[in-house]
Amino acid sequence: MSSAIDFQNSEDLAFFGKISASISHELKNILAIISETAGLLHDLTELATKGKDVELEMLKTCCQDIEDEIRRGFDTVKQMNTFAHSVDDALKSTNLADVINLTINLAGYLSFASKVRFDLQQDSPPMIFTCPFRLQNLIYQTLVYAFESAGTDGEIRVSVHQEPDGSARITFSNLGSESSRVFPSDMTKKIAESIGADIRFADDYLGIDILVSQLNQKRD
Repeated sequence: MSSAIDFQNSEDLAFFGKISASISHELKNILAIISETAGLLHDLTELATKGKDVELEMLKTCCQDIEDEIRRGFDTVKQMNTFAHSVDDALKSTNLADVINLTINLAGYLSFASKVRFDLQQDSPPMIFTCPFRLQNLIYQTLVYAFESAGTDGEIRVSVHQEPDGSARITFSNLGSESSRVFPSDMTKKIAESIGADIRFADDYLGIDILVSQLNQKRD
């Protein structure tokens, strides 16, 4: 069994903190909407107790809004829990579809996020022996660049498939050219190198491939 990831790495800590802050901000937004809607319900019931006419449809809408936000809150907490447990094992056999879906959802909390369409190219999701936490970081940094390049009105396409040698290819396409960010940064290169991944731009720079290799299962 692989040991938990070593958080002495400053890049790991920075990523964990960034995602934790992003999730807490999302939960705060959810609670704010619930609080505002509950306040409106209180006002409506006060009017009703004073004999004022209150439209039943307004009450139904308020209840539905609260139910929707509670459901969104449960989904967010589930994602937070999954992300938190991604540091349990430094190396493990990892379902790439699950990792990509989670990271797309986490990156979606960014205010400048583009739409993302994830296409699974094969019937069975590719499995890769790697560090899931650092792979998430690598995918996240790529999505940040993709969002900035495509803009909030763009739609990033992500696909993944297994290569014949057991490695996997994650493809980001439909990128734009608006970002002034240097990608990959030295930090992103370091993350990729630590898990044996290779970042390659398409010839037109509107696409990125991340080639993820199977790590040695005896590696520390």
